[in-house]
Amino acid sequence: MDRRLGSILKKFISIDDSVLDEAELFARKKNLKIGSVLTAQSGISEKAIFEALAEQFSMEFLPGIENQVAIELLKELPIELFKEKRCIPLSSTETTLRIAVCDPLDLDIVLLASLCSNLVIDTVLICPTEMERVHKVLFEGDSIFKHSTGKISKEFEKQLREDEDISIDEIRQTTESEPVVKLANLIFDEAIKVGASDIHIEPSEHSAIVRFRVDGMLKQHTEVTKGMFFPLTSRIKILADIDIAERRVPQDGRIRYNADGLVYDFRVSTLPTHFGEKTVIRVLKHDKALLDLKNLGFSPKDLNRIFELVEKPQGMIFVTGPTGSGKSSTLSACLNRIRHKAINITTIENPIEYKLDGINQVQINEKAGVTFATALRSILRQDPDVILIGEIRDNETAQISVQASQTGHLVLSTLHTNDAISAVTRLRDLSIPGFLISSSILAIIAQRLVRVLCPHCKVKAELTDDIRHRWNAVLGSYELPQAFSARGCEKCNKTGYKGRMGIYEIVTINESLRTLIADNSSETLLRKNLRENGFTTLIQDGIAKVECGLTSPEEILRVVLVEDALQMAGNES
Repeated sequence: MDRRLGSILKKFISIDDSVLDEAELFARKKNLKIGSVLTAQSGISEKAIFEALAEQFSMEFLPGIENQVAIELLKELPIELFKEKRCIPLSSTETTLRIAVCDPLDLDIVLLASLCSNLVIDTVLICPTEMERVHKVLFEGDSIFKHSTGKISKEFEKQLREDEDISIDEIRQTTESEPVVKLANLIFDEAIKVGASDIHIEPSEHSAIVRFRVDGMLKQHTEVTKGMFFPLTSRIKILADIDIAERRVPQDGRIRYNADGLVYDFRVSTLPTHFGEKTVIRVLKHDKALLDLKNLGFSPKDLNRIFELVEKPQGMIFVTGPTGSGKSSTLSACLNRIRHKAINITTIENPIEYKLDGINQVQINEKAGVTFATALRSILRQDPDVILIGEIRDNETAQISVQASQTGHLVLSTLHTNDAISAVTRLRDLSIPGFLISSSILAIIAQRLVRVLCPHCKVKAELTDDIRHRWNAVLGSYELPQAFSARGCEKCNKTGYKGRMGIYEIVTINESLRTLIADNSSETLLRKNLRENGFTTLIQDGIAKVECGLTSPEEILRVVLVEDALQMAGNES
């Protein structure tokens, strides 16, 4: 009996011998499979080819397997077995594992599946497109991560069941066991892979949730069993040099983590809650791209203004905004711009987020008496040219900073205010006289972070009625811009956004504004002066970025509170 593919194929479709001979000759010449040649050149369906292949190799053919995949087997068997789209588990018995393959000659994957499962392998054949489709459904996004955590948790619980009377001390010892170490590393690696800025491990009554903050938004990624939660938390505390015996008070620590040749700093914080310690890990990547002012979202006009400001020999530059608005990145980028000059730059930070060569960076340690104020006094005896103060939050630090800015030093710092001009009021609240404020400040930069629309899937779009209503309610004094939206794709993990950028307003202190500040004029008069000088507000900068297709109206509405909008609108009224 003739077992060639062409002869078998004739049972399923009508095909000339000349077509088969030509395809066979071409396949041999190009070292290709005859099935792929017939599909490409003669338009024969993939299904017909693989039905014939199944008969040729005495295998069962399945046109579709989506409802037959054994999800439990995906969790129990090593995920590496399925990642390369070579097989999918369908079912198992005490002696047999049934898998679907799309290459009847791939004996290596059959052997590997047998070794991993310790079972006899029964194979069925499916089309490559079906393998691709099912693989995408099963493993798209964070599904591989979820399957892996499930398998690791089962490994650990299996160990625990071997001794049901295991003590707390013995559980602590298990933090060095393979499943716990693997799970901690898996969580760290996945957070880095998706570009998370924070990892949240939050206990509940029966389990613990792992969430990642990506581009400012928290998203649940997996669950950890209650039995795994305590060893996992203890493992992280050990890595962060935190006391694992103390679970009643908040604690902080740091982890240095290496992944793919890159070094990351993890800031670990634990907090006692009703169901156990909640752990939050800030992921700090030494990203050189964030140290370039050109990559932060400044317009060309604003960029030139900042280039000029950081070259000034003395004065104060403030960056304002809420927590998480990117102030530290902006200040670090400013220092990176000038660090190669023949000057002495010293910073006081809590904590140090970006390590920069050629800059003296001081870490605040209040337990040891190293505060912003005490460190600043010491730094002034170190002959600095430029000083960065992580935050000005008390009168003493504010006074020393102002004095330093008037005695030949360029001082950069942050304040927590809603917009730029409110920084003047904040300094007044810290008992700094108006004449000192006016003579020391060079500029104030206010900023927020918005998500950037994915460039691979964004399109022009009509605004929904809901967005129009919210815009008119919050930002009614601003005209609705032409908007873009992103549908979501593989490149952006189906979110529609990829990365973040800043929206800014920059107040440079001119003579008329300086006079008003010295006279302790109200914010209303200061805003009026800004409006008369063509000042661009934070919202206007955001709208310009919406019109350019960089972000969306939803993002502007998300990051600007109603109170902020009313206050900022005063710049226009």
